[in-house]
Parts: sequence; C-alpha cells; structure tokens
Amino acid sequence: MSAIPPAANRTPESATAVVKFHASLNVSDLARSVEFYTALFGTKPVKVYADYVKFEVDVPPLVLSLKPKRACVGGPLNHLGLRVVTVEQLRAIQERLKAVGAQMGQQDDVKCCYAHQTKIWVTDPDQTMWEVYVLHDDVPNWGEKDKKLKLLVPPFKALGLWGSIRRGWNNKFGRKASAADGAASIAEHAEPVTAPAPVSADACTSVAAK
Repeated sequence: MSAIPPAANRTPESATAVVKFHASLNVSDLARSVEFYTALFGTKPVKVYADYVKFEVDVPPLVLSLKPKRACVGGPLNHLGLRVVTVEQLRAIQERLKAVGAQMGQQDDVKCCYAHQTKIWVTDPDQTMWEVYVLHDDVPNWGEKDKKLKLLVPPFKALGLWGSIRRGWNNKFGRKASAADGAASIAEHAEPVTAPAPVSADACTSVAAK
C-alpha cells in the first residue's frame, strides 16, 4: 500500500472567487490516483483524508474529488458538478433547470464532504448526477452523517426511484474506508495516512455477477 503525502486540508481563498467545473470520481487505489492526477495537473491536492481527496486546479478551473470506492458498478463517475461563487448564482441556475422540468433536490447550509455548502442536486436526461453548490467554509470532519434525511433526500429527488436503487447498489458494494479511517484526518497524524488497498478485478467481477 502506498502513502499519500499530507495536505493543508483547507480550500485556498482565491479558489472560491471564480466559477469552477467539478467532477467526483470513484477510485480503486486512492494513492495511485493522487499520484496520477498530481502529475496530470501539475498541482498537489488541497485536502487529503483516508476517504476523500480534493484538488483545486486553476488551469483549467476544476474541482476534482476522489473517493475510494469500486469503479466497476456504475462506472468510475460518482457525479459531476459546478461550484459557483454566490447563492444568487446558484438560484439562477436552479430557476433555469426548473424551467426545463429537471428533477432536483435542494440542500441549504449542509455540512458534508469536509465542507459547509448550499447546493442543489440534479440529473440530466441520462441520469448523470450533477451537484451545483456554493462553498461557505471548510470543516474538519465529513459532516452531518447523523442527519441522513437531510443528506439523502435531495439526491433521491434528483435521481428518482430507479436511479436511487441503482446508486444504492453501487454504494452497498463499493469500496468504503473503515470507520477508523473516517474518524481521522491527515492533520491528526504524524505520519501520512495509508491509502486503502486497491480493488482487484476479481472483486469487481464477483460483485457484478450477484
């Protein structure tokens, strides 16, 4: 298993002053993926946890998140997104999507993914999940995992029943970090956090066959 170098675990203030495209990927080997995307973009991640890594790329303007889960069920794409600067920009996008009949869910002042955000979830005609959000601040933990309705209902509204069932299957059998990993951040360790072991192709095949 490879070690991931520590990060500041803070979003640079200058990064939130512009609109950025956002993508979140499921990865089978977090350390190797960090190494790859560091080389691809020429910049190190700004947040590194055992269960979550975030890059803030200036050129092109991109927020890239990596999550250690199997990429075989539902593909490697977790969701796409757009981070806007103000809530007013968010509401304008929300109104445009309403006008075309898009399925949406709304979350105001929610804490998740090590951040305090206001956001909407929406799916395109092919059920690709999009997150449009404003970043208010960083937080030192994953967020409001105890408030499951607050976190799960808006994405459920965006996905619909069958989309939620498919995504639930992926989450059920996807690779997840251990509880010990989830409780600890890079900043709380003297040594770099060790990434989860890669998911083998055989493991993906066995899940798909169920």
